[in-house]
Amino acid sequence: MEHLYGITGDVLALYDACSASADEDTGEVDISLVEALAERQEAWEKKAVAVACVCRALDEDAERVAREIARLTAIKKRLETNRDRVKKGLSDACAVLGVESLKGMYANISFRKSEQVVPDFEGAEETIPDEFMRVKVVREMDKVKIKAAIKEGRTVPGAHIEVRKNIQIK
Repeated sequence: MEHLYGITGDVLALYDACSASADEDTGEVDISLVEALAERQEAWEKKAVAVACVCRALDEDAERVAREIARLTAIKKRLETNRDRVKKGLSDACAVLGVESLKGMYANISFRKSEQVVPDFEGAEETIPDEFMRVKVVREMDKVKIKAAIKEGRTVPGAHIEVRKNIQIK
Protein backbone atom coordinates (compact mmCIF):
# COMPACT_ATOMS: atom_id res chain seq x y z
CA MET A 1 0.00 0.00 0.00
CA GLU A 2 1.38 3.36 -0.99
CA HIS A 3 1.62 6.16 1.51
CA LEU A 4 0.49 9.72 0.79
CA TYR A 5 3.95 11.15 1.50
CA GLY A 6 5.52 8.67 -0.95
CA ILE A 7 3.12 9.61 -3.74
CA THR A 8 3.68 13.30 -2.93
CA GLY A 9 7.42 12.78 -3.35
CA ASP A 10 6.85 11.01 -6.68
CA VAL A 11 4.68 13.88 -7.96
CA LEU A 12 7.27 16.47 -6.96
CA ALA A 13 10.08 14.45 -8.53
CA LEU A 14 8.13 13.99 -11.79
CA TYR A 15 7.28 17.70 -11.87
CA ASP A 16 10.96 18.55 -11.45
CA ALA A 17 11.88 16.01 -14.14
CA CYS A 18 9.32 17.54 -16.53
CA SER A 19 10.70 21.01 -15.90
CA ALA A 20 14.26 19.79 -16.40
CA SER A 21 13.37 17.98 -19.64
CA ALA A 22 11.92 21.11 -21.26
CA ASP A 23 13.65 22.02 -24.52
CA GLU A 24 15.27 25.44 -24.15
CA ASP A 25 14.21 26.57 -27.60
CA THR A 26 10.71 25.13 -28.01
CA GLY A 27 9.66 24.54 -24.39
CA GLU A 28 8.54 21.01 -25.28
CA VAL A 29 8.79 18.40 -22.54
CA ASP A 30 9.10 14.62 -22.58
CA ILE A 31 5.53 13.35 -23.09
CA SER A 32 6.22 10.15 -21.13
CA LEU A 33 7.10 12.26 -18.08
CA VAL A 34 3.92 14.31 -18.50
CA GLU A 35 1.84 11.12 -18.69
CA ALA A 36 3.60 9.66 -15.65
CA LEU A 37 3.03 12.93 -13.76
CA ALA A 38 -0.69 12.90 -14.63
CA GLU A 39 -0.94 9.27 -13.49
CA ARG A 40 0.81 9.99 -10.16
CA GLN A 41 -1.31 13.12 -9.60
CA GLU A 42 -4.45 11.04 -10.06
CA ALA A 43 -3.11 8.46 -7.59
CA TRP A 44 -2.28 11.28 -5.18
CA GLU A 45 -5.82 12.72 -5.42
CA LYS A 46 -7.40 9.31 -4.73
CA LYS A 47 -5.07 8.77 -1.76
CA ALA A 48 -5.72 12.28 -0.41
CA VAL A 49 -9.48 11.67 -0.50
CA ALA A 50 -8.98 8.32 1.24
CA VAL A 51 -6.89 10.00 3.95
CA ALA A 52 -9.61 12.64 4.36
CA CYS A 53 -12.14 9.82 4.85
CA VAL A 54 -9.95 8.40 7.60
CA CYS A 55 -9.88 11.85 9.23
CA ARG A 56 -13.68 12.01 9.12
CA ALA A 57 -13.94 8.53 10.63
CA LEU A 58 -11.56 9.54 13.43
CA ASP A 59 -13.66 12.66 14.08
CA GLU A 60 -16.78 10.51 14.32
CA ASP A 61 -15.01 8.14 16.73
CA ALA A 62 -13.86 11.10 18.85
CA GLU A 63 -17.43 12.45 18.96
CA ARG A 64 -18.74 9.03 19.95
CA VAL A 65 -16.16 8.85 22.75
CA ALA A 66 -17.08 12.38 23.90
CA ARG A 67 -20.75 11.38 24.10
CA GLU A 68 -19.80 8.28 26.10
CA ILE A 69 -17.64 10.38 28.44
CA ALA A 70 -20.59 12.75 28.99
CA ARG A 71 -22.89 9.80 29.68
CA LEU A 72 -20.44 8.23 32.13
CA THR A 73 -19.78 11.60 33.79
CA ALA A 74 -23.53 11.99 34.39
CA ILE A 75 -23.67 8.48 35.87
CA LYS A 76 -20.67 9.27 38.10
CA LYS A 77 -22.28 12.50 39.32
CA ARG A 78 -25.53 10.67 40.08
CA LEU A 79 -23.64 7.98 42.01
CA GLU A 80 -21.67 10.58 43.98
CA THR A 81 -24.88 12.46 44.81
CA ASN A 82 -26.48 9.22 46.02
CA ARG A 83 -23.36 8.41 48.04
CA ASP A 84 -23.38 11.83 49.69
CA ARG A 85 -27.10 11.54 50.50
CA VAL A 86 -26.68 8.05 52.01
CA LYS A 87 -23.54 9.11 53.90
CA LYS A 88 -25.35 12.13 55.40
CA GLY A 89 -28.25 9.91 56.41
CA LEU A 90 -25.84 7.53 58.14
CA SER A 91 -24.06 10.43 59.84
CA ASP A 92 -27.36 11.90 61.05
CA ALA A 93 -28.51 8.51 62.36
CA CYS A 94 -25.20 8.00 64.21
CA ALA A 95 -25.48 11.49 65.72
CA VAL A 96 -29.05 10.86 66.92
CA LEU A 97 -28.02 7.58 68.57
CA GLY A 98 -24.70 8.92 69.89
CA VAL A 99 -22.60 6.38 67.98
CA GLU A 100 -18.97 7.54 67.66
CA SER A 101 -17.54 4.39 66.09
CA LEU A 102 -18.69 1.03 64.86
CA LYS A 103 -16.69 -1.85 63.48
CA GLY A 104 -18.17 -4.26 60.97
CA MET A 105 -16.94 -7.09 58.79
CA TYR A 106 -17.00 -5.06 55.55
CA ALA A 107 -16.90 -1.46 56.76
CA ASN A 108 -15.96 0.58 59.81
CA ILE A 109 -17.66 3.80 60.89
CA SER A 110 -15.90 6.49 62.88
CA PHE A 111 -15.93 10.26 63.21
CA ARG A 112 -12.94 12.55 63.27
CA LYS A 113 -12.91 16.11 64.45
CA SER A 114 -12.15 18.88 61.99
CA GLU A 115 -12.25 22.65 62.04
CA GLN A 116 -13.63 24.92 59.37
CA VAL A 117 -13.98 28.69 59.16
CA VAL A 118 -17.59 29.63 58.49
CA PRO A 119 -18.74 33.17 57.58
CA ASP A 120 -21.13 34.64 60.15
CA PHE A 121 -23.53 35.98 57.53
CA GLU A 122 -24.07 36.39 53.78
CA GLY A 123 -21.53 38.90 52.42
CA ALA A 124 -19.21 38.56 55.43
CA GLU A 125 -16.20 38.69 53.10
CA GLU A 126 -16.70 42.45 52.78
CA THR A 127 -16.15 42.93 56.53
CA ILE A 128 -13.09 40.66 56.84
CA PRO A 129 -9.89 42.78 57.24
CA ASP A 130 -7.46 42.76 54.28
CA GLU A 131 -4.80 40.93 56.29
CA PHE A 132 -7.05 37.84 56.23
CA MET A 133 -7.81 38.02 52.50
CA ARG A 134 -5.95 36.56 49.55
CA VAL A 135 -5.92 38.43 46.28
CA LYS A 136 -5.65 36.51 43.04
CA VAL A 137 -4.50 38.40 39.99
CA VAL A 138 -4.84 36.69 36.66
CA ARG A 139 -3.02 38.27 33.73
CA GLU A 140 -3.65 36.84 30.30
CA MET A 141 -3.60 38.12 26.75
CA ASP A 142 -6.87 39.35 25.27
CA LYS A 143 -6.20 38.03 21.78
CA VAL A 144 -9.44 39.49 20.39
CA LYS A 145 -8.43 43.02 21.46
CA ILE A 146 -4.86 42.52 20.22
CA LYS A 147 -6.10 41.34 16.82
CA ALA A 148 -8.49 44.30 16.53
CA ALA A 149 -5.73 46.77 17.47
CA ILE A 150 -3.29 45.34 14.92
CA LYS A 151 -5.96 45.39 12.20
CA GLU A 152 -6.55 49.07 13.03
CA GLY A 153 -2.87 49.67 12.27
CA ARG A 154 -1.58 49.85 15.82
CA THR A 155 1.61 48.10 16.92
CA VAL A 156 1.30 45.70 19.84
CA PRO A 157 4.73 44.85 21.29
CA GLY A 158 5.18 41.11 21.63
CA ALA A 159 2.36 40.10 19.29
CA HIS A 160 1.61 39.91 15.59
CA ILE A 161 -1.02 38.42 13.33
CA GLU A 162 -0.03 35.29 11.47
CA VAL A 163 -2.10 34.09 8.52
CA ARG A 164 -2.55 30.35 8.58
CA LYS A 165 -4.23 27.81 6.37
CA ASN A 166 -6.32 25.23 8.16
CA ILE A 167 -7.46 22.11 6.34
CA GLN A 168 -11.22 21.55 6.23
CA ILE A 169 -12.54 18.03 5.73
CA LYS A 170 -16.27 17.68 5.19
